Amino acid sequence: MTPRIYVGRFDPRFPGILIRARSVSDVHSFSHHDRSVRAPADVLEHLGDDAIVSDVSRQTVLDHELRHFRDSLLFPFGAATTRARIHGSYNGFLAAASVKWLRGDANILPVPLQQWLRMPEDERKVFLASESAFANEELRPPPLPLIPGDDVTDLAPGRHELEAEEDVLLTACRLALADYARIERLWRSPHTDGEEAVFPAVAAWEAAALICQLAAIEGYAGEPLMQRFIGWTNRSGPKVYRHGMYVLNWVLEQLQWPPTMRNHLAVITWAQMGAYQKGYGASSPASRLGTLIEAAAAGGRWSPDSSFEDLVKQWDALTDTDSFEALRAATTRFSAFCREARGWKYLPAELFTSLATARERMLMTFLSDPDSYVDPVEYLAREADYPLPCVGLEYASENTGGYLTDVTPKEWPSPAVSFDAGWHLEAMASLADAVFLPGEKSLRSHGRVEIAQQLGLRAVRVIR
Repeated sequence: MTPRIYVGRFDPRFPGILIRARSVSDVHSFSHHDRSVRAPADVLEHLGDDAIVSDVSRQTVLDHELRHFRDSLLFPFGAATTRARIHGSYNGFLAAASVKWLRGDANILPVPLQQWLRMPEDERKVFLASESAFANEELRPPPLPLIPGDDVTDLAPGRHELEAEEDVLLTACRLALADYARIERLWRSPHTDGEEAVFPAVAAWEAAALICQLAAIEGYAGEPLMQRFIGWTNRSGPKVYRHGMYVLNWVLEQLQWPPTMRNHLAVITWAQMGAYQKGYGASSPASRLGTLIEAAAAGGRWSPDSSFEDLVKQWDALTDTDSFEALRAATTRFSAFCREARGWKYLPAELFTSLATARERMLMTFLSDPDSYVDPVEYLAREADYPLPCVGLEYASENTGGYLTDVTPKEWPSPAVSFDAGWHLEAMASLADAVFLPGEKSLRSHGRVEIAQQLGLRAVRVIR
Protein backbone atom coordinates (compact mmCIF):
# COMPACT_ATOMS: atom_id res chain seq x y z
CA MET A 1 0.00 0.00 0.00
CA THR A 2 1.04 3.64 -0.38
CA PRO A 3 2.33 5.19 2.86
CA ARG A 4 -0.12 7.61 4.47
CA ILE A 5 2.52 10.23 5.00
CA TYR A 6 1.79 13.63 6.44
CA VAL A 7 2.97 16.25 4.01
CA GLY A 8 3.88 19.73 5.08
CA ARG A 9 4.16 22.73 2.85
CA PHE A 10 6.28 25.77 3.31
CA ASP A 11 5.04 28.73 1.33
CA PRO A 12 5.32 32.33 2.53
CA ARG A 13 1.67 32.82 1.61
CA PHE A 14 1.16 31.53 5.17
CA PRO A 15 3.88 32.75 7.58
CA GLY A 16 4.09 29.53 9.53
CA ILE A 17 3.80 25.81 8.80
CA LEU A 18 0.99 24.23 6.82
CA ILE A 19 0.19 20.53 7.05
CA ARG A 20 -1.90 19.19 4.19
CA ALA A 21 -4.56 16.67 5.13
CA ARG A 22 -5.81 14.25 2.50
CA SER A 23 -9.02 13.33 4.30
CA VAL A 24 -11.24 14.36 7.17
CA SER A 25 -9.80 11.49 9.23
CA ASP A 26 -6.33 12.99 8.70
CA VAL A 27 -7.66 16.28 10.04
CA HIS A 28 -8.95 14.68 13.23
CA SER A 29 -5.83 12.55 13.63
CA PHE A 30 -3.37 15.40 13.38
CA SER A 31 -5.52 17.81 15.36
CA HIS A 32 -5.23 15.47 18.35
CA HIS A 33 -1.62 14.50 17.64
CA ASP A 34 0.73 14.67 20.63
CA ARG A 35 4.41 14.86 19.66
CA SER A 36 5.36 13.18 22.93
CA VAL A 37 3.45 10.00 22.07
CA ARG A 38 5.63 7.88 19.83
CA ALA A 39 5.58 4.24 18.87
CA PRO A 40 8.50 2.28 20.40
CA ALA A 41 11.31 1.59 17.95
CA ASP A 42 11.21 -2.14 18.73
CA VAL A 43 7.59 -2.19 17.52
CA LEU A 44 8.27 -0.19 14.40
CA GLU A 45 11.17 -2.36 13.28
CA HIS A 46 8.82 -5.32 12.74
CA LEU A 47 6.51 -3.33 10.46
CA GLY A 48 6.75 -2.98 6.71
CA ASP A 49 8.41 0.03 5.11
CA ASP A 50 5.10 1.67 4.21
CA ALA A 51 3.90 1.57 7.82
CA ILE A 52 7.25 2.84 9.09
CA VAL A 53 7.27 5.72 6.61
CA SER A 54 3.74 6.66 7.63
CA ASP A 55 4.61 6.75 11.33
CA VAL A 56 7.96 8.50 11.21
CA SER A 57 6.73 11.08 8.71
CA ARG A 58 3.86 11.95 11.05
CA GLN A 59 6.26 12.25 13.97
CA THR A 60 8.85 14.36 12.14
CA VAL A 61 6.97 16.43 9.57
CA LEU A 62 7.15 19.40 11.92
CA ASP A 63 10.93 19.02 12.23
CA HIS A 64 11.18 19.14 8.44
CA GLU A 65 8.93 22.19 8.09
CA LEU A 66 10.54 23.96 11.05
CA ARG A 67 13.83 24.03 9.15
CA HIS A 68 12.08 25.64 6.19
CA PHE A 69 10.57 28.26 8.49
CA ARG A 70 13.91 29.09 10.12
CA ASP A 71 15.75 29.15 6.78
CA SER A 72 13.13 31.56 5.42
CA LEU A 73 13.83 33.90 8.34
CA LEU A 74 17.61 33.61 8.07
CA PHE A 75 18.64 33.58 4.43
CA PRO A 76 18.42 36.45 1.91
CA PHE A 77 16.64 34.01 -0.40
CA GLY A 78 13.94 33.63 2.24
CA ALA A 79 13.52 37.40 2.44
CA ALA A 80 13.25 37.66 -1.36
CA THR A 81 10.68 34.87 -1.70
CA THR A 82 8.63 36.10 1.27
CA ARG A 83 8.40 39.63 -0.12
CA ALA A 84 7.58 38.37 -3.61
CA ARG A 85 4.92 36.01 -2.26
CA ILE A 86 3.28 38.71 -0.15
CA HIS A 87 3.35 41.14 -3.08
CA GLY A 88 1.91 38.51 -5.42
CA SER A 89 -0.87 37.64 -3.00
CA TYR A 90 -1.71 41.30 -2.41
CA ASN A 91 -1.70 42.35 -6.06
CA GLY A 92 -3.44 39.17 -7.17
CA PHE A 93 -6.15 39.79 -4.59
CA LEU A 94 -6.64 43.36 -5.85
CA ALA A 95 -6.87 42.11 -9.42
CA ALA A 96 -9.46 39.50 -8.39
CA ALA A 97 -11.44 42.10 -6.44
CA SER A 98 -11.40 44.38 -9.49
CA VAL A 99 -12.77 41.54 -11.60
CA LYS A 100 -15.58 41.02 -9.10
CA TRP A 101 -16.62 44.66 -9.12
CA LEU A 102 -16.36 44.99 -12.91
CA ARG A 103 -17.84 41.63 -13.89
CA GLY A 104 -21.04 43.02 -15.41
CA ASP A 105 -23.08 40.14 -16.81
CA ALA A 106 -20.11 37.74 -16.87
CA ASN A 107 -20.76 34.13 -15.91
CA ILE A 108 -17.27 32.62 -16.25
CA LEU A 109 -13.66 33.44 -15.46
CA PRO A 110 -11.05 32.03 -17.86
CA VAL A 111 -8.15 30.75 -15.77
CA PRO A 112 -5.24 30.89 -15.25
CA LEU A 113 -5.06 34.61 -15.95
CA GLN A 114 -1.44 34.17 -17.02
CA GLN A 115 -2.87 32.51 -20.14
CA TRP A 116 -5.99 34.60 -20.68
CA LEU A 117 -4.41 38.02 -20.18
CA ARG A 118 -1.85 37.22 -22.87
CA MET A 119 -4.30 35.65 -25.34
CA PRO A 120 -5.03 37.83 -28.42
CA GLU A 121 -8.64 38.87 -28.98
CA ASP A 122 -9.16 36.60 -32.01
CA GLU A 123 -7.95 33.57 -30.01
CA ARG A 124 -10.25 34.51 -27.15
CA LYS A 125 -13.24 34.55 -29.51
CA VAL A 126 -12.37 31.13 -30.91
CA PHE A 127 -11.89 29.73 -27.40
CA LEU A 128 -15.21 31.12 -26.13
CA ALA A 129 -17.09 29.90 -29.17
CA SER A 130 -15.72 26.39 -28.72
CA GLU A 131 -16.42 26.28 -24.99
CA SER A 132 -19.89 27.78 -25.41
CA ALA A 133 -20.79 25.13 -27.97
CA PHE A 134 -19.55 22.40 -25.64
CA ALA A 135 -21.43 23.83 -22.64
CA ASN A 136 -24.55 24.56 -24.72
CA GLU A 137 -24.75 28.08 -23.30
CA GLU A 138 -23.20 31.46 -23.96
CA LEU A 139 -20.05 31.92 -21.87
CA ARG A 140 -19.33 35.54 -20.98
CA PRO A 141 -16.01 36.48 -19.31
CA PRO A 142 -15.39 39.78 -17.52
CA PRO A 143 -13.82 42.59 -19.59
CA LEU A 144 -10.18 41.69 -18.95
CA PRO A 145 -7.29 43.51 -20.65
CA LEU A 146 -4.79 42.07 -23.08
CA ILE A 147 -1.26 42.08 -21.62
CA PRO A 148 1.45 40.79 -24.00
CA GLY A 149 4.17 38.68 -22.46
CA ASP A 150 6.78 41.44 -22.72
CA ASP A 151 4.46 44.05 -21.20
CA VAL A 152 5.60 43.28 -17.64
CA THR A 153 9.34 43.16 -18.27
CA ASP A 154 9.76 46.85 -17.44
CA LEU A 155 7.51 46.68 -14.39
CA ALA A 156 9.19 46.25 -11.04
CA PRO A 157 7.38 43.53 -9.05
CA GLY A 158 5.99 44.72 -5.76
CA ARG A 159 3.18 46.69 -4.29
CA HIS A 160 1.93 50.00 -5.62
CA GLU A 161 -0.81 52.20 -4.20
CA LEU A 162 -3.86 50.79 -5.93
CA GLU A 163 -7.57 50.85 -5.37
CA ALA A 164 -9.73 48.12 -6.88
CA GLU A 165 -11.42 50.35 -9.49
CA GLU A 166 -11.71 50.14 -13.25
CA ASP A 167 -8.73 52.37 -14.01
CA VAL A 168 -6.35 50.18 -12.02
CA LEU A 169 -7.45 46.72 -13.21
CA LEU A 170 -4.75 46.72 -15.88
CA THR A 171 -2.03 47.77 -13.43
CA ALA A 172 -3.12 45.26 -10.80
CA CYS A 173 -3.01 42.44 -13.34
CA ARG A 174 0.40 43.53 -14.66
CA LEU A 175 1.80 43.70 -11.14
CA ALA A 176 0.46 40.26 -10.25
CA LEU A 177 1.92 38.75 -13.43
CA ALA A 178 5.33 40.26 -12.61
CA ASP A 179 5.15 39.03 -9.01
CA TYR A 180 4.20 35.46 -9.88
CA ALA A 181 6.86 35.30 -12.57
CA ARG A 182 9.48 36.43 -10.08
CA ILE A 183 8.39 33.82 -7.52
CA GLU A 184 8.76 31.07 -10.10
CA ARG A 185 12.21 32.32 -11.17
CA LEU A 186 13.41 32.43 -7.56
CA TRP A 187 12.42 28.85 -6.79
CA ARG A 188 13.83 27.55 -10.06
CA SER A 189 16.98 29.69 -9.61
CA PRO A 190 17.74 32.51 -12.05
CA HIS A 191 19.35 31.24 -15.22
CA THR A 192 19.67 32.17 -18.88
CA ASP A 193 16.73 31.33 -21.15
CA GLY A 194 17.27 27.88 -22.62
CA GLU A 195 19.79 26.95 -19.94
CA GLU A 196 18.95 23.92 -17.83
CA ALA A 197 18.48 24.62 -14.11
CA VAL A 198 20.84 21.91 -12.83
CA PHE A 199 20.25 22.57 -9.15
CA PRO A 200 17.17 24.75 -8.53
CA ALA A 201 16.88 26.61 -5.25
CA VAL A 202 13.92 24.45 -4.20
CA ALA A 203 16.12 21.33 -4.31
CA ALA A 204 18.66 22.95 -1.97
CA TRP A 205 15.80 24.12 0.25
CA GLU A 206 14.39 20.60 0.58
CA ALA A 207 17.77 18.97 1.11
CA ALA A 208 18.44 21.04 4.24
CA ALA A 209 15.01 20.24 5.72
CA LEU A 210 15.29 16.54 4.87
CA ILE A 211 18.64 16.27 6.68
CA CYS A 212 17.07 17.75 9.83
CA GLN A 213 14.14 15.37 9.50
CA LEU A 214 16.49 12.39 9.18
CA ALA A 215 18.30 13.47 12.34
CA ALA A 216 14.95 13.67 14.14
CA ILE A 217 14.04 10.16 12.95
CA GLU A 218 17.37 8.79 14.13
CA GLY A 219 16.92 10.52 17.48
CA TYR A 220 13.67 8.80 18.35
CA ALA A 221 13.61 5.65 16.22
CA GLY A 222 17.29 4.80 15.80
CA GLU A 223 19.71 4.59 12.91
CA PRO A 224 18.35 1.35 11.31
CA LEU A 225 14.86 2.81 10.92
CA MET A 226 16.31 6.06 9.62
CA GLN A 227 18.14 4.05 6.95
CA ARG A 228 14.88 2.36 5.96
CA PHE A 229 13.29 5.79 5.61
CA ILE A 230 16.23 6.90 3.45
CA GLY A 231 15.80 3.78 1.33
CA TRP A 232 12.12 4.58 0.77
CA THR A 233 12.99 8.19 -0.09
CA ASN A 234 15.58 7.08 -2.65
CA ARG A 235 13.10 4.68 -4.25
CA SER A 236 9.78 6.47 -3.98
CA GLY A 237 10.23 9.82 -2.26
CA PRO A 238 9.49 13.18 -3.86
CA LYS A 239 11.69 13.87 -6.86
CA VAL A 240 12.93 17.15 -5.41
CA TYR A 241 14.19 15.30 -2.31
CA ARG A 242 16.10 12.81 -4.40
CA HIS A 243 17.51 15.52 -6.65
CA GLY A 244 18.67 17.66 -3.74
CA MET A 245 20.38 14.80 -1.92
CA TYR A 246 21.97 13.43 -5.10
CA VAL A 247 23.66 16.77 -5.82
CA LEU A 248 24.67 17.24 -2.21
CA ASN A 249 26.21 13.77 -1.99
CA TRP A 250 28.11 14.44 -5.21
CA VAL A 251 29.46 17.72 -3.80
CA LEU A 252 30.76 15.94 -0.69
CA GLU A 253 32.51 13.42 -2.91
CA GLN A 254 34.27 16.24 -4.76
CA LEU A 255 35.32 17.80 -1.45
CA GLN A 256 36.50 14.37 -0.27
CA TRP A 257 34.39 14.75 2.85
CA PRO A 258 32.63 11.85 4.61
CA PRO A 259 28.84 11.91 4.06
CA THR A 260 27.84 12.84 7.61
CA MET A 261 24.67 14.80 8.28
CA ARG A 262 26.73 17.65 9.72
CA ASN A 263 28.82 17.86 6.56
CA HIS A 264 25.72 17.78 4.39
CA LEU A 265 24.12 20.56 6.38
CA ALA A 266 27.23 22.74 6.53
CA VAL A 267 27.63 22.70 2.74
CA ILE A 268 23.96 23.31 1.94
CA THR A 269 23.69 26.07 4.55
CA TRP A 270 26.59 28.02 3.05
CA ALA A 271 25.14 27.46 -0.42
CA GLN A 272 21.93 29.24 0.68
CA MET A 273 23.68 32.29 2.13
CA GLY A 274 23.90 34.15 -1.19
CA ALA A 275 23.03 37.85 -0.98
CA TYR A 276 20.14 37.95 -3.51
CA GLN A 277 20.45 41.71 -3.69
CA LYS A 278 21.86 41.97 -7.19
CA GLY A 279 23.26 39.36 -9.48
CA TYR A 280 20.67 36.80 -8.44
CA GLY A 281 22.31 34.13 -10.57
CA ALA A 282 25.57 34.34 -8.65
CA SER A 283 23.62 34.16 -5.37
CA SER A 284 21.90 30.87 -6.20
CA PRO A 285 22.98 27.65 -4.46
CA ALA A 286 23.92 26.12 -7.81
CA SER A 287 26.33 28.95 -8.63
CA ARG A 288 27.93 28.98 -5.19
CA LEU A 289 28.38 25.21 -5.14
CA GLY A 290 29.73 25.32 -8.68
CA THR A 291 32.45 27.74 -7.56
CA LEU A 292 33.27 25.46 -4.64
CA ILE A 293 33.57 22.42 -6.91
CA GLU A 294 35.82 24.28 -9.34
CA ALA A 295 38.14 25.21 -6.48
CA ALA A 296 38.17 21.61 -5.22
CA ALA A 297 39.02 20.36 -8.73
CA ALA A 298 41.94 22.82 -8.76
CA GLY A 299 43.27 21.31 -5.54
CA GLY A 300 41.42 23.30 -2.90
CA ARG A 301 40.91 21.42 0.35
CA TRP A 302 39.05 22.34 3.53
CA SER A 303 38.80 20.40 6.74
CA PRO A 304 35.33 19.16 7.70
CA ASP A 305 36.45 19.56 11.31
CA SER A 306 36.71 23.33 10.91
CA SER A 307 34.13 25.52 12.60
CA PHE A 308 31.32 26.62 10.34
CA GLU A 309 32.38 30.24 10.74
CA ASP A 310 35.87 29.38 9.44
CA LEU A 311 34.43 27.41 6.53
CA VAL A 312 32.22 30.34 5.57
CA LYS A 313 35.18 32.71 5.55
CA GLN A 314 37.26 30.31 3.43
CA TRP A 315 34.49 29.64 0.93
CA ASP A 316 33.49 33.32 0.80
CA ALA A 317 37.03 34.07 -0.39
CA LEU A 318 36.31 31.92 -3.45
CA THR A 319 33.16 33.86 -4.32
CA ASP A 320 34.40 37.29 -3.21
CA THR A 321 31.40 37.64 -0.90
CA ASP A 322 30.66 38.15 2.79
CA SER A 323 27.90 35.72 3.63
CA PHE A 324 27.40 36.82 7.23
CA GLU A 325 27.10 40.44 6.12
CA ALA A 326 24.62 39.34 3.45
CA LEU A 327 22.38 37.94 6.20
CA ARG A 328 22.59 41.18 8.18
CA ALA A 329 21.87 43.35 5.13
CA ALA A 330 18.90 41.22 4.08
CA THR A 331 17.43 41.46 7.57
CA THR A 332 17.83 45.24 7.57
CA ARG A 333 16.08 45.52 4.20
CA PHE A 334 13.31 43.19 5.29
CA SER A 335 12.70 45.22 8.45
CA ALA A 336 12.36 48.34 6.30
CA PHE A 337 9.86 46.54 4.08
CA CYS A 338 7.82 45.49 7.12
CA ARG A 339 7.74 49.05 8.48
CA GLU A 340 6.31 50.28 5.19
CA ALA A 341 3.89 47.37 4.88
CA ARG A 342 2.32 47.98 8.28
CA GLY A 343 0.13 50.60 6.61
CA TRP A 344 -1.26 48.32 3.90
CA LYS A 345 -4.99 47.87 3.63
CA TYR A 346 -6.55 44.43 4.15
CA LEU A 347 -3.62 43.00 6.16
CA PRO A 348 -3.04 43.46 9.92
CA ALA A 349 -0.03 45.51 11.01
CA GLU A 350 0.74 42.73 13.50
CA LEU A 351 1.66 40.43 10.62
CA PHE A 352 4.57 42.60 9.53
CA THR A 353 5.68 43.59 13.02
CA SER A 354 5.87 39.91 13.96
CA LEU A 355 7.72 38.92 10.79
CA ALA A 356 10.35 41.61 11.31
CA THR A 357 10.85 40.66 14.96
CA ALA A 358 11.10 36.95 14.12
CA ARG A 359 13.71 37.58 11.44
CA GLU A 360 15.81 39.76 13.73
CA ARG A 361 15.66 37.12 16.48
CA MET A 362 16.58 34.37 14.04
CA LEU A 363 19.64 36.25 12.85
CA MET A 364 20.79 37.04 16.39
CA THR A 365 20.41 33.42 17.52
CA PHE A 366 22.23 32.06 14.48
CA LEU A 367 25.15 34.50 14.77
CA SER A 368 25.57 33.67 18.46
CA ASP A 369 26.41 30.05 17.56
CA PRO A 370 26.55 29.23 13.82
CA ASP A 371 27.92 25.74 14.48
CA SER A 372 24.75 24.67 16.27
CA TYR A 373 22.68 25.50 13.21
CA VAL A 374 24.67 23.16 10.97
CA ASP A 375 24.92 20.31 13.48
CA PRO A 376 21.55 18.53 13.18
CA VAL A 377 21.68 17.02 16.67
CA GLU A 378 22.55 20.30 18.38
CA TYR A 379 20.07 22.16 16.20
CA LEU A 380 17.20 19.86 17.19
CA ALA A 381 18.13 20.17 20.86
CA ARG A 382 17.76 23.96 20.59
CA GLU A 383 14.19 23.90 19.28
CA ALA A 384 12.94 26.58 21.67
CA ASP A 385 15.92 28.90 21.11
CA TYR A 386 14.96 29.71 17.54
CA PRO A 387 11.63 31.32 16.53
CA LEU A 388 8.70 28.90 16.55
CA PRO A 389 5.86 29.23 14.01
CA CYS A 390 2.15 28.71 14.22
CA VAL A 391 0.92 25.52 12.55
CA GLY A 392 -2.13 25.29 10.34
CA LEU A 393 -3.82 22.12 9.12
CA GLU A 394 -5.20 22.54 5.62
CA TYR A 395 -7.91 20.39 4.11
CA ALA A 396 -9.12 21.12 0.60
CA SER A 397 -11.98 19.56 -1.35
CA GLU A 398 -13.10 20.08 -4.93
CA ASN A 399 -16.73 19.90 -3.82
CA THR A 400 -16.84 21.82 -0.57
CA GLY A 401 -13.84 24.13 -0.73
CA GLY A 402 -11.46 23.93 2.17
CA TYR A 403 -10.57 25.18 5.57
CA LEU A 404 -7.59 25.92 7.74
CA THR A 405 -7.46 25.12 11.44
CA ASP A 406 -4.90 25.98 14.12
CA VAL A 407 -2.94 22.93 15.32
CA THR A 408 0.05 24.73 16.83
CA PRO A 409 1.62 22.36 19.40
CA LYS A 410 0.74 23.20 22.99
CA GLU A 411 4.43 23.44 23.88
CA TRP A 412 4.73 26.39 21.48
CA PRO A 413 2.64 28.90 23.44
CA SER A 414 3.82 32.06 21.65
CA PRO A 415 4.45 31.49 17.93
CA ALA A 416 6.53 34.10 16.14
CA VAL A 417 3.53 35.05 13.99
CA SER A 418 0.06 34.34 15.34
CA PHE A 419 -2.28 32.02 13.50
CA ASP A 420 -4.89 34.78 13.21
CA ALA A 421 -2.42 37.21 11.58
CA GLY A 422 -1.21 34.50 9.22
CA TRP A 423 -4.76 33.52 8.31
CA HIS A 424 -5.43 36.97 6.82
CA LEU A 425 -2.54 36.61 4.39
CA GLU A 426 -3.43 33.01 3.56
CA ALA A 427 -7.04 33.95 2.81
CA MET A 428 -5.88 36.72 0.49
CA ALA A 429 -3.41 34.37 -1.22
CA SER A 430 -6.08 31.70 -1.67
CA LEU A 431 -8.13 33.93 -3.95
CA ALA A 432 -5.08 35.29 -5.78
CA ASP A 433 -3.73 31.78 -6.43
CA ALA A 434 -7.12 30.47 -7.51
CA VAL A 435 -7.31 33.20 -10.15
CA PHE A 436 -3.69 33.17 -11.28
CA LEU A 437 -2.48 29.63 -10.50
CA PRO A 438 -5.31 27.10 -10.74
CA GLY A 439 -5.04 23.57 -12.03
CA GLU A 440 -1.78 21.69 -11.89
CA LYS A 441 0.20 24.81 -10.93
CA SER A 442 -1.93 25.65 -7.94
CA LEU A 443 -1.06 24.50 -4.43
CA ARG A 444 -4.76 24.44 -3.59
CA SER A 445 -7.07 21.82 -5.07
CA HIS A 446 -10.27 23.82 -4.61
CA GLY A 447 -9.48 26.82 -6.78
CA ARG A 448 -12.72 26.49 -8.73
CA VAL A 449 -14.72 26.55 -5.51
CA GLU A 450 -12.75 29.57 -4.32
CA ILE A 451 -13.58 31.47 -7.52
CA ALA A 452 -17.25 30.51 -7.32
CA GLN A 453 -17.58 31.51 -3.68
CA GLN A 454 -15.58 34.73 -3.80
CA LEU A 455 -16.30 36.04 -7.30
CA GLY A 456 -19.59 34.35 -8.19
CA LEU A 457 -18.09 33.06 -11.44
CA ARG A 458 -17.48 29.62 -12.89
CA ALA A 459 -13.84 28.89 -13.62
CA VAL A 460 -13.08 27.68 -17.14
CA ARG A 461 -9.59 26.44 -17.74
CA VAL A 462 -7.68 27.95 -20.66
CA ILE A 463 -5.39 25.61 -22.60
CA ARG A 464 -3.18 27.07 -25.31
